[in-house]
Amino acid sequence: MYATAVLLGLMCLCSSLAMLLHSVTAALLALVCLCFYFLYKQWRTSHDYWKNQGIPFVPGDFLGYKGWGDKNPPLHELESFWYKTFGRIYGRYEGIKPVLCVGELNILRRIFIKDFLSFPNRRDMRFGDPVMDNTLFVLEDEPWKRVRNVVTPAFTTSKLKKMMVLLQTCCDTLVENLTKSSQSSEIINCQEIFGGFVISTIGRCAFGMSINSMKDPNNAFVEKSKKLFNENLSWRTRLTLFCPILMKIFRMKLLNPETTGFYRNIIIQVLEERKNTSLIFDDFLQVLLDAEESNNNGEDAICEKGSCQTKVNTGAKVQKKGLSYDELVSQCVTFFIAGFDATTSLLSHLVYRLAMNQQYQENVYNEMNEALANDDGTVSYNVLKDMKYLDAGINECLRLCPAMVRSERRTAYDCVIENEENGKESIQVKKGTIISIPVYGIHHDPEWYPEPEEFRPERFYDEKPPPMAHLPFGEGQRICVGMRFVHMQVKLCLAKILMKFQILPAPTTPKTLNFIEKRNILTVENVEVLLKERSSS
Repeated sequence: MYATAVLLGLMCLCSSLAMLLHSVTAALLALVCLCFYFLYKQWRTSHDYWKNQGIPFVPGDFLGYKGWGDKNPPLHELESFWYKTFGRIYGRYEGIKPVLCVGELNILRRIFIKDFLSFPNRRDMRFGDPVMDNTLFVLEDEPWKRVRNVVTPAFTTSKLKKMMVLLQTCCDTLVENLTKSSQSSEIINCQEIFGGFVISTIGRCAFGMSINSMKDPNNAFVEKSKKLFNENLSWRTRLTLFCPILMKIFRMKLLNPETTGFYRNIIIQVLEERKNTSLIFDDFLQVLLDAEESNNNGEDAICEKGSCQTKVNTGAKVQKKGLSYDELVSQCVTFFIAGFDATTSLLSHLVYRLAMNQQYQENVYNEMNEALANDDGTVSYNVLKDMKYLDAGINECLRLCPAMVRSERRTAYDCVIENEENGKESIQVKKGTIISIPVYGIHHDPEWYPEPEEFRPERFYDEKPPPMAHLPFGEGQRICVGMRFVHMQVKLCLAKILMKFQILPAPTTPKTLNFIEKRNILTVENVEVLLKERSSS
């Protein structure tokens, strides 16, 4: 009897729990449906924003953009299609958020320069990552100004000349390796050889580290770098665009914390070592410290765990200025992350164009020899400065394949953008709206660049494109501070190669070069070429 009663009691309890669970499930389902309903209503309402202003916009449905079906085209193809279809000014939506796309050059001049205070920042990408949140790309307002004022002097001509000495060693090692490959008629894999070269140069110039990645591809630094650069960021990028609140709530990182932590520890270790040495360094890390001290009128610079700061004597209260440890680490990590894929791709792209355009290669080679004859016969900073044909080729490669397919700004407050195109009315833009600049579309606009898919370096030699029509490094106060370093790095590398070799297409060299997205950066597909040693005469 007792056992029967217990069994009946358990059955009743289970029945009650089942009913309760069913009720809770039904309630949760109803809540989810209600949320989706209100979200859908909000989406429908917000998606009239551009229509009501008479702005053409990219049609979409609740789950994405129409017209692509199950396809997921690369961003540069998407941007190119929208630019050709909707013109230089159009709207689109990221979820319920309206985004204004602007490719009109006159308006871009105001956004980047004249009305900079109305568009001072990029998309908010501060997700609680101490490394990424302190990069110049992510920092905003006063912190951005302060850090930029310290970083900018690191790329003056005098500082670049000092870094060029470090680059020379890396270039000599590269040429030594290429000589061995040339003598055995080995096909050169550009991404592989230049990837190792870029890791070595950035390690040397940013961290003061001698990383022989071209001879030892299995050291820890190279392995960690490969892990970082092979990461798939697509799902995190989508969250950043369409639901950034989740990134903030769960403190999700755009980059692998293990890898960024590896770089952070290396830099902190280097800083600790430099406290105990009297050696003089000319790398980016040291230049940052020197630039900071110079910016503060030579006042006493102090560096202690937790902060790297300058003490300014005001006669009263001591004010602290300068970079925290996290900020200092972030700038060095940015140097590496921003430079690797983009510079490797640019070098590969330029080598491909030199191989496929022998007359252009001959022009560059002859110009270089003339510049060398006017100097002391070595590839100096002044020689690089005189290599205008190579400069033109670099700029044309950056036009055809800009690392950043689009650039962005964010409105600081409600504002009106005067739309002078075809006498159209002004555009009302709310505070916090993303202004997207379709860099790839502008770079392939036939009005600015006739036959835009053709490689024509003379576009940047005989003539210059209109202002705001060439934006590989951005424009205005937020232009990439490392732009001059990249040009110097690429020109020195190519000059050293061209002094020794003629670049030729290999049997595997593609007739047409394709572009692919890699970690949200547009790069060229793998390029293979042959090298032929020049006669010593």
